[in-house]
Amino acid sequence: MKRTGYYGMAFLVFVVTIMLLYGGSFILAVGAAVGGAVMGGDAGIDMIYEFMMDNTNLFSCLIYFIPGTVFLLWYYFAFVEKRGVKQTFYFHTRRLSPVCFGWLILLGFAVQHATSLVMIAINAFMPSAMNEYTEMIDSSGISQYSLLWAVATLILPPIVEEVIFRGLILQYLGKAGAGFLVANLIQAVLFGIFHMNLVQGIYTALLGFLLGYLAYRYDSILVPMALHAIYNLFGTVLVDLESTFLPDALLAVVILISVPLLVLTLMMIHFRVGEKKKNAGEAGQ
Repeated sequence: MKRTGYYGMAFLVFVVTIMLLYGGSFILAVGAAVGGAVMGGDAGIDMIYEFMMDNTNLFSCLIYFIPGTVFLLWYYFAFVEKRGVKQTFYFHTRRLSPVCFGWLILLGFAVQHATSLVMIAINAFMPSAMNEYTEMIDSSGISQYSLLWAVATLILPPIVEEVIFRGLILQYLGKAGAGFLVANLIQAVLFGIFHMNLVQGIYTALLGFLLGYLAYRYDSILVPMALHAIYNLFGTVLVDLESTFLPDALLAVVILISVPLLVLTLMMIHFRVGEKKKNAGEAGQ
């Protein structure tokens, strides 16, 4: 395939992502409304609406199911089949160690709190956008903790979104001849656009750039998946705990400390502290 073809494949993945996730969401909502109307008229529509609002995590799981299946298969046939499952698993785990995941936990903690600084800046310049974002989060069910919440927040988005953006798109851009910085910037911007919300788009684009760096540094899609899950966990459970138990002054100190902690942790990762040595002759991602 010519290099321009790989650019086309990268953007095709993004277009199909938008179609499946947002188109699927619309079809699911309309289908549920029609079903409610058939069963009970206006009362049925109201019942379905209330059910969906009370079970937003179930709705999220259903939305991710078809895209997840499509892109996992796409990733398999594009990058796994020729190498084989066993060899692919080795490739994505050969640099990992318990110390690496220790850095990821610290990094997730630092990034989550550094995100607060980004959101403070956004609120200062675009308060209306922040108000819209807050209303969206409040109605999203992101704090309706349950097993279904764990699947909808900690499992499906990290797996599906990493396969799409750091798996397919980033690798296709690399095969097209784009340098890593350019490829990583493109996929990060697309990751931000994907969220279809200005506030979330800004901080997820920054997060996407970091996730792309981790995929490149460790030659593994598993590492950004892990950080993505940690970030989502800390952004929900940890934030709720801190808001409940920490005084505002101490929370402000934690947020400020997150910046040097972020820099320090990235240095540890960049210089491969605690990482398994790469065998001579191993191919890059």
